[in-house]
Order: sequence, then structure tokens, then C-alpha cells
Amino acid sequence: MKRNIIITDLDYVRLGNLIGSIKKTKNEELSNLTILCEEIARAERVNPKEIEPDFVTMNSLIEVVDLDNGKVMTIKLVYPKDADFRKGNISILSLLGSALLGYRVGSIIKFDAPLGEKKIKIKSIIYQPEANGVFDI
Repeated sequence: MKRNIIITDLDYVRLGNLIGSIKKTKNEELSNLTILCEEIARAERVNPKEIEPDFVTMNSLIEVVDLDNGKVMTIKLVYPKDADFRKGNISILSLLGSALLGYRVGSIIKFDAPLGEKKIKIKSIIYQPEANGVFDI
């Protein structure tokens, strides 16, 4: 059984709008949309000013460890328009992106990847917009 995740009310609304627009376009991102919808449906929503600083929110810059190979990666969870894998900007619509949203530092997350199940741990949050009083990105 999956643990509950926590997302801000702002992320909930913005992601709901994103999901609605993607459903209308029927593009290639539809395949991962179901996973994101399931994550959002089970999420506990909180006021953005009240979310604890160790939770992954949209536009958070985080450090994760791949538990299969020990590799440490710094990534930013972004909306699809800002995604750029080479820069570490991971789309919320990717398998990794939708797996990270709403978890906190120390969480171990399992998710399906193209080459099989992956397991990562959230090592740290370098930057969370809400913790820095930023609510408009």
C-alpha cells in the first residue's frame, strides 16, 4: 500500500489544469497522465504557506540517490514546458517526476521505469519555493 503524499492547494489546481489541457491535446504525454492522476487523487492537500520545507513540491530542487547503483542526482521537478533532462529539469509527467511529488526527505520511492522497477531515496531538498515564500512559479 502506498503512503499518502502531501501537495499544496496551488500545485493541485495547477496540475489539474495541466491534466485537463493534456487530455484535450491527446499527445504522447497521455501515457503517464494516469499515474499522475492517481498520485493527485490520493494526496492530502495543504495551504502552500503551511507545507513543511522537507516535502517535494513543484519547482523544488532536490537531491536523490538511486538505490540500485548509489548514483546521486540533483533534479528539479518542473512542468512539461520547462523540462530539459540534460539540465536536470524533470517533468512532472515523467515516471520519475510523478513518483517524487509530495514525498519528503528520507522517503524511499519505488516506481516503474522503462528498464524495470527503480528505487530512489530523497536525500535532500536544496530549494523548495514555498519555504522561500515563492508562490507564483
